[in-house]
Formats: sequence, C-alpha cells, structure tokens
Amino acid sequence: MSVPFDLKDKVCLVTGGAAGIGAAVVRTFLMENARAVVFLDVAEREGFTLEAELLTRFGPLRAKFIKCDVSDEETLSDAFKQVLNKYTKLDVVVNSAAVLGTGQSFKRTIDINFTGTVASTMRAVEVMGKDNGGNGGTVLNISSLLALKQHPHLPVYAATKTAVLYFSNAFGAELHYSKTQVRVLTVCLGPTDTAILQRLNLEHFNKDGACLTPTPERQKVESAATGILETIYKGTSGSTWMIANDKPAVEITHIISKGFETLSNLPKD
Repeated sequence: MSVPFDLKDKVCLVTGGAAGIGAAVVRTFLMENARAVVFLDVAEREGFTLEAELLTRFGPLRAKFIKCDVSDEETLSDAFKQVLNKYTKLDVVVNSAAVLGTGQSFKRTIDINFTGTVASTMRAVEVMGKDNGGNGGTVLNISSLLALKQHPHLPVYAATKTAVLYFSNAFGAELHYSKTQVRVLTVCLGPTDTAILQRLNLEHFNKDGACLTPTPERQKVESAATGILETIYKGTSGSTWMIANDKPAVEITHIISKGFETLSNLPKD
C-alpha cells in the first residue's frame, strides 16, 4: 500500500482551513508546490483574508476559500463540486475542521468532529477513487492523543476523536484501498497552541492531553502542519501517526493494532 508521493501539481482541500492548524497546513502545502489548495471554513472574514494573502504570495489560482459548514452535507458536497469545476481534479483532502465544545454544545461537537469528517472522507473517496474513474489520492483525518487514553475531561470531544481514529483505520484498510487506491491516514495530535485552547483556557487539557508525551507543553501549529505533511509523504493507508511536543511525526500503527488485539482476546464469559 506504499507509493512514492509528493505534492507537486496536486490539488488539495483542507477543512477548517481559515485559522489554526488548518491554515498552517494550507500554507505548508503551497510552500511544497501544490498546484492549488482549497480551504473550507465557516469563518468568512478570516477565510477571505487568508485567501487574499495567499494569492498575493503564491500567485493566481493557487488558493481558494469556500465558506462551508462541514456538518451540512449538502453544502459540503457543493464545495467538492466547486473544486472539481475549477481545477478538474482532487488529489489530497485533510479533514481538520473541529470544535472543542462543552456542555449543551455536544451535538455540534459530534456533527463537526465526527459526522463532518466521515462525510468529507466518503465524498473524497467517491471523487478520487479509481473504482469510480478517479486517479486515487489521499485523505488525512485528524484525531487526538485524547483518543488513546481514558480521561474524565472533555468526554464528548475525546469520544469524537476516538471515533475518527477507528473510522479512519477501518476505512484505510486494504479491503477498501485495493479498490479505491485512496489512502486514508490518521494523525493523533498532542495539545497544539491554537485559538480553541486559548479561548477556553483548557489548562487541564494541556496537562492531561499530553500524558503520553514527555512534556505537557503545547506544540506550535507549524509543527503540527509539518508532521501532517510528513505523514502524507510517508504513511501507508490505514496507518496512524502521533505528532506532539514539536517533534517529527511518529508512526504508532503497531501500538493501535496491539491494543485492539488485546481487547479482542478478552475472555468471552
């Protein structure tokens, strides 16, 4: 399932791309000579501001912002259609859109973090899959270190990221990849210095979310984007990678597989 890969002449789509990790991924892809990067977000002002900056820096047609709520399947489907109409192809999709809702906003958290990721992945595979006449491609979904260890904090957010991890691993398996030639990869991010954490002042998340890593510090968004790029260049379909503490991406597929193997061998009685 491993193939040489780079971003030159690739058309990419990034959800949640107007700010934070998504915006860092958009910039990184353009610096890696992607043909074009389309990014989706509900933040209209930030989106158009970033688009103007990128067009000035990288040139015409290299970047495009589309206002889109990924939890709205009709709007999301229309965004994919706009990409194909403008660029005639799609090669890479990064599902970065996420919210860290608490309390009564739990439905919104599920709709964006999990349902939106599933809908975007399915649409991407439909568009890029060789079984549908496409050329194959890559989908990268963003999970969290909170998906790897049980915590009392942020239960809904952690549950959505656990669901993203399981879905992506299963959909990236050879059974699906052999038909579609679309790699589905997962990255588990450690605490990252984004506006979400700053606004909610989630010091407990900063501490406990990093318990699998040597230090509890938040990594830079640029480190997360670099790790995502590295995963896209190196990852085989169905693999899982950890990006934390401003360090390079580390593959942890064997750890995930061993964990599920242990659970599947539990006594039945």
